Amino acid sequence: MRKTTIIVNLVFLLGILNNTAAAQGLLTRLIQIKYTSELYLSSAIKQGGSNDDGKDGGKTKDTALAIYNTLRWKVDGLVYQLSGDMVAANSPRKMRLLNEWCLAQPAELTMASNSKQYIRNYTQALQEIETIYRNQIAAKMYAQPKTLNLTTNVFYLLKDSYSIIKGVSDIKTQKTMALIELLDHTRLLSPGELGKLGK
Repeated sequence: MRKTTIIVNLVFLLGILNNTAAAQGLLTRLIQIKYTSELYLSSAIKQGGSNDDGKDGGKTKDTALAIYNTLRWKVDGLVYQLSGDMVAANSPRKMRLLNEWCLAQPAELTMASNSKQYIRNYTQALQEIETIYRNQIAAKMYAQPKTLNLTTNVFYLLKDSYSIIKGVSDIKTQKTMALIELLDHTRLLSPGELGKLGK
C-alpha cells in the first residue's frame, strides 16, 4: 500500500511540475488544470487587491474570474456527466477508456475525432477544457517565474492524493464510487472558497 501511494504521488507530481509531459492520464490532466487554475485566480485576485490605483478598473481581476468560472463550469460538467454515467452503468469502464485515450494523446490534446464513439462526448469536452486552459491560463502562468504558491499547491496535492488513495483502499468493493470521489477532487474550488484560502 505504501509503495502504491508513493508511486501515485510521484505520477501526480510529475504531471503538475512538468508542463510538457508527453503522456498524462485523465486525473493527472484534471489535477494540473485544477491547481494551476486556482493559482491563476488567486494571483489575479491578489494583484487586483494590490493595484488600488485603479488603472485597469478591476478588469484584470474580472477577466481572470470570467476565465476561471468558464473553466470551472466545463470541468464540473465533465466530472458530473462522467460520474453520473459511471453510476448508471455501475462500472468504471468509461473512465478507464477515457484515461487510456488521454494516455495515448500528445502533451496537448488534439481534436477528439479519433476517439471511440462511446467516449467521444467526454473527449470533446476534455479538449474544450484543455484549449481554455492552455490558451487562457497556462500561457500566462508558465510565462511567470515559479513562486512559493506553486510549491504550496504541490504540498496540498500530496496531502489530497494521500487521503484519496487511503479512501480508495478502504473502499475496495465499491470501485466505481471510489473513482467518482477521486474525480470529484479534481473539480475547481469556487472563487469564494479560493478567496478564503488566500486570506
